[in-house]
Amino acid sequence: MGQAHGWAESWGRALYALAIGVLPALLLFRTTREEMYNVLWALVFGFATLNILGLGARRFEQEKGGLNFGEVLAILVVLLSIVLLAWELLYMFDILPIRLTPH
Repeated sequence: MGQAHGWAESWGRALYALAIGVLPALLLFRTTREEMYNVLWALVFGFATLNILGLGARRFEQEKGGLNFGEVLAILVVLLSIVLLAWELLYMFDILPIRLTPH
């Protein structure tokens, strides 16, 4: 029984290494540049949002006045990300560019 447990444990480690190391590399080789930019945008927007949520949670814990530079910068990054996401969605839904037809 101990030998079966050791065998299962070694195969589990190999499968884990495969999932963590090889599968993301294969995903990167098969993706286009456009898809990579989408992933990067999602990461930037996600981390900025988590940062803002953390700042909001910290605000409820501490009662101090004013925002420091890092907090203002994080808020600006989230606002810029929202504006750029809205701009991209306007192009995706064919609202932009606005084409005027002559009469």
